[in-house]
Amino acid sequence: MLWFLLGFLLFLYLGVIFVVAWLSLHPPRTPVFSSPGAFCAPQEEIWLEPEPGIELSGWWVKAENARAVIVLCHGYVMNRAELAPVAFRLWQEGYSCLLFDFRAHGSSRGGICSIGDRERRDVAAACKLARLRAPNLPIILIGSSMGSAAAALALGDEPALADGLVLDSSYSVLKNAIPGWWRFIGGRAAVFLLWPVMSIAALLAHLNPAKVDVREALLKLDHIPIAVLHGDRDDLVVVSEAERNMEALPSSTRITWFAGCGHTEGRWLLPDQYWTAINQLIDAAIERSHYRS
Repeated sequence: MLWFLLGFLLFLYLGVIFVVAWLSLHPPRTPVFSSPGAFCAPQEEIWLEPEPGIELSGWWVKAENARAVIVLCHGYVMNRAELAPVAFRLWQEGYSCLLFDFRAHGSSRGGICSIGDRERRDVAAACKLARLRAPNLPIILIGSSMGSAAAALALGDEPALADGLVLDSSYSVLKNAIPGWWRFIGGRAAVFLLWPVMSIAALLAHLNPAKVDVREALLKLDHIPIAVLHGDRDDLVVVSEAERNMEALPSSTRITWFAGCGHTEGRWLLPDQYWTAINQLIDAAIERSHYRS
């Protein structure tokens, strides 16, 4: 009887592990809760196809006499609405914006979520559409969490995609970010109990989380300005991840620490500090782009 009970508990535990792994790759889709149009900005529905079978929903927000195009990349379990307020303010300041839902998020169709690895192709498709829409303007990427990592990885593959990059709350190595979610939700006990999920999810997604390395991508990007933003109380993507990313960047690169802020909270809790960093990066990217041209 004891062995039967132990076997049942093991079977139940393995079942939970598999379900959590599957849900990690197919996260719940958050409803759209905001948009630039809701703030009275022009908003055009667009679709992107980064690869066959994947269709990404998005918005194009055109500014008259725009100085640059900003491509905004949302975080895990979120959608393009996450950065809609940011896009609205950028539009007010004279920048066109492109927002989109990553694969397996929002209204996009097809694919599984790899928390940054395959999403790099989505970022590349968005940048290429931005080039088509505004061929003579610099392109700047602003990411949030997973979106930051995907943007850096995309630029590591194709450095000419954009002229500037904002890394807000980005991990450095995917294998370190995954336990952060469990710690964020259930503390250290959840990290211990769910540790096998990483291996199962990696097998299902056909990827190695240890090789999804933002720092390695950043080493290829000394030709564009980059801003790093991070909360000093981030329990999901810990401070050491931001510090590791900074090691790959030139000494002139700035990191903005949001005091007392957790994961991606800086833009909401310390908006003046957030926008100072954003505007400085955009100005530097535009200036560098004009210098190269």
